[in-house]
Amino acid sequence: MDDYAVLTWRPGDPAADRPLAAARRTLAAMAWTIAGEQPGLEVWAPATDAPALFVSPGQDGLIVGRLFGAAEPAWRPHPVACAEALCAAVWGRYAAVFRDPGGAATAVFRDPSGGLEALAWTCDGLAIVASDLPGLLEAAPPADLAIDWRRIGAALADPIALAGACPLAGVTTATPGALRPLDGGPEIPIWRPADFARRSLPDTAETRAGLVDAVDVAVSHLARPGGRAVAEVSGGLDSSIVASALVRVPSLEVAAWIHYFVDDAGADERRYARATARHLGLDLSEVPKASFGLKLDGRAAAADGIRPSVASADAHYDQDLAERCRRLGATQIFSGLGGDTVFMQGGSPLLAADDYWNQPWRLDLGPALEIARHARRSVWSVWRAAQVSRFKPEPRPYRSATGHLIDAARAPGRRDPPHPWMAGGRGVAPAKRRQMMHLAHQLLVTGRTARGRQAQIVNPLLSQPVMETCLSLSARALTHGGDDRAMARQAFRERLAPEVFARRSKGDLGRHYGRAIAEDLDAVRGLLLDGALVGAGLVDPDKLDALLTPETLIWKGPYREVLDMVMLEQWARSWSRRLARLGRAPLAERLVEPA
Repeated sequence: MDDYAVLTWRPGDPAADRPLAAARRTLAAMAWTIAGEQPGLEVWAPATDAPALFVSPGQDGLIVGRLFGAAEPAWRPHPVACAEALCAAVWGRYAAVFRDPGGAATAVFRDPSGGLEALAWTCDGLAIVASDLPGLLEAAPPADLAIDWRRIGAALADPIALAGACPLAGVTTATPGALRPLDGGPEIPIWRPADFARRSLPDTAETRAGLVDAVDVAVSHLARPGGRAVAEVSGGLDSSIVASALVRVPSLEVAAWIHYFVDDAGADERRYARATARHLGLDLSEVPKASFGLKLDGRAAAADGIRPSVASADAHYDQDLAERCRRLGATQIFSGLGGDTVFMQGGSPLLAADDYWNQPWRLDLGPALEIARHARRSVWSVWRAAQVSRFKPEPRPYRSATGHLIDAARAPGRRDPPHPWMAGGRGVAPAKRRQMMHLAHQLLVTGRTARGRQAQIVNPLLSQPVMETCLSLSARALTHGGDDRAMARQAFRERLAPEVFARRSKGDLGRHYGRAIAEDLDAVRGLLLDGALVGAGLVDPDKLDALLTPETLIWKGPYREVLDMVMLEQWARSWSRRLARLGRAPLAERLVEPA
């Protein structure tokens, strides 16, 4: 779903003939057709699911995808001006490709939500901007195509390294909301979360209404008129809010409301999902999450994308949902992903820092007392954390345990600049900076999946209107002084089941995934200990051996680190095989030579 390929070249350039012919053969073999063409330009898409296409009057660019807001985007003569105009006037799921007077692509702009993939590369005289199409990349590969082991090492140490990036050298990516020149020049941020976070709006009747309106607008516009969808109802606040907006969209048929449950006291959320179903009048389908192993073969099937697929972490769930969409004829999947971030969770001492932001060393403990109650910490520790945060750089919240990594392989990642969405964050209060970082982390939940090939995955809470609305609200407004997603809870109160409104806990799936790893531990050890990550000098095999034991997994619980390694290992093996078929080295030189 949402697949496309834009081919550009300078007419009459013989260097483009060979890769252009190869790209055309590959796309035609996929049963794709040309959705639009001009001299030096072809836009290919699936015959049954072609995206909308807007071509500039001067033939110096085009936009592929779905746009909302203006009837048709106003085109500007310069890429930066055009991208700024797009951000201000429209939103949606789109990518804009800009061309020079000769016809070749020069830059790509990706919408702030990152709803549409945009990968770019050049093969001789042909420039390609496309969604995640590994077959097309193989047919017309860049001259320097290789696995970027440095990026893989950085991602093992800190997953945010993959947010908006691709670990294949020769493939250019665009961060959502940024203009990416295709000549190797620096990315230009156009949509900056900090611009909204500085507004620090209060919780008022007007801003509450604006929050509800933003969610309703996002859901109603993203729902395909006359289409069929499935919607996930997790039992949490966020999916309940999305469900309450979906039932108000008459043009969309929700063919199934699905709740995946775990039969575990700490993770079972059926009570809350059922309450939401009763409150909104939904016919809920309850599906047990598979409780046996990681399904490594299913995860391997998702490792063939140009990017590693973080979204395929649960292969059982992924394939089950894909099959349900196939049987139901559903072309969209709605979820509440991102609600924890946009609506803002409570319990962090950094929330107190926002209150003290303009009055450093203020001894009034009132704000700290309120936060401490929700954070379950002492008042003085909250006050101290608030003061220290003014001088201490914000830590990256998702940094992994890295004891099993070779230190020299971790070092390049430590020197990497912050994620582009953190640019211009000077003057933004700490809790809002953390919200910006968590939003950047949501960009990780991408990649090829079984369900994504069957239906379009829609996350309305990560759409541009909702992100801008919630970024513009102060941390105090969003949490009422530390209460979890308090403003959203109040704004949607009439739509929420009483049980969901009153709930403050979340289901913990750690034991579920820990048990899945334990059941497949022999296979995981075989995959990783003799794998590409060890071979590339990124992982210490002895320390990895000690990590992959039942005792370590039980007492230290590094489940996410293990799952990340499995994902990257399978992806690296897949691309090593592909590169070998292309005559490239199947395994790049080691980053670190053994001592």
